[in-house]
Amino acid sequence: MSGADSAWLRMEQDSNQMVITGMLKLQPAPDFETLKKLLQKRLLIYNRFTQRVVNRDTIPIWETVRQPDLSHHVKNVSIDEDPRFDTIQDYVSHVMSHPLDFTKPLWEMHLVTSNGSCTLVAKLHHCMADGIALVRILLSLATVSPNGEFFQPHLEYQPKKRKESFRKRGFLAKIGEDSARIFRALYKFVMMPSDTPTGLKGGLQQHKRAAWSESIPLQSVKDLAAMHRVTINDIMLWITCGALRRYLSEQERELNNSATTGITMPVNLRTESDTSSVGNKFGLIFSKLPVGIEDSEERLRIIQKDMNEIKASGEAIVAFGVLSLLGKMPLLVEQNVIAFLSRKCTAVITNVPGPKRKLYLAGSEMEDIMFWVPKSGRLGLGISLISYDDSVRIGVASDAVRMGNPAEFARMFSEEFEVERKKALNPN
Repeated sequence: MSGADSAWLRMEQDSNQMVITGMLKLQPAPDFETLKKLLQKRLLIYNRFTQRVVNRDTIPIWETVRQPDLSHHVKNVSIDEDPRFDTIQDYVSHVMSHPLDFTKPLWEMHLVTSNGSCTLVAKLHHCMADGIALVRILLSLATVSPNGEFFQPHLEYQPKKRKESFRKRGFLAKIGEDSARIFRALYKFVMMPSDTPTGLKGGLQQHKRAAWSESIPLQSVKDLAAMHRVTINDIMLWITCGALRRYLSEQERELNNSATTGITMPVNLRTESDTSSVGNKFGLIFSKLPVGIEDSEERLRIIQKDMNEIKASGEAIVAFGVLSLLGKMPLLVEQNVIAFLSRKCTAVITNVPGPKRKLYLAGSEMEDIMFWVPKSGRLGLGISLISYDDSVRIGVASDAVRMGNPAEFARMFSEEFEVERKKALNPN
């Protein structure tokens, strides 16, 4: 197992699993046996879906399961008669809260029917691959029409050109090439101030909650970005910051002008020839959202300036190198570093571009797509942004103690976007 994969494996805790959870809303419900045959043919060709983790002399390795039993991984569920669940949101929260079986390959899928609707819920461990790779692998199961050809994610998403894979060159080689940028980034990690204390930080428990927002037209996001002369990513962080400010203002009663919410964001480091392989090939960047500032325009300019500075730095590559090293070091060292970084942040935020058109799974239309990012280290809040078929929405995964009703925050996000959109259209 690579150092980066091992690092994510060893972050696993009962109170904070390192899993990526996804949801596909399907119409009509696909035939269950047809779905299983599709997974057998298209999913099990990736070795991580037929391998389990074993430890040899405390070193984690991948061991192939010769004949994986799909019945252990794929479930057909109806929640209409189960008193534990009122909605699909309750079921997703249930799946998110219960650990995977580490004696088997680390993934599972649930075909869930409720009140005539159908949803495929997927749960995959982060040590298998990063979110970008796993989302694209799942999308490779889809077709472009009910009985058409398979969707090819690698043709739709083109990564930035890179001269050579960072994994192959190694962390020390990169340090030798660009030591000034690397050490500036390391200095930032070490000296970054701790987060403003809020109810979103603190001890965690096993029970998690999942929610998602209403969809927002992607063109509306692009228009707002153009009007403010910023990127779409800047806009989404700005709206997230505004929603966090509203949420914390209600929870904390008063926010100091200097209050900040620390966030960490994954950055894809894959090359053009490495768009769909397994494994973790991404770095992390760290930022502070200025939730204490009342003026929304000022918040946007601070976020824009910070993002521009981060893009010019080597932070993502440094973080990948650090994670790769930590995965090979004694567990206590990794735990201390993760605890140190967790004090600097409150949430993980990730932005994944999804398909630009409608797709189909086992003959059924994929009406909606959603996924939830793992809350790395000891963080209790994960915010995921994904686009699909010319719309965008966020997913919120929270520790039940830290944010008991993430649907409220998702609602605030949608309302915050609408407020800023109307202000931009009617500046007077």
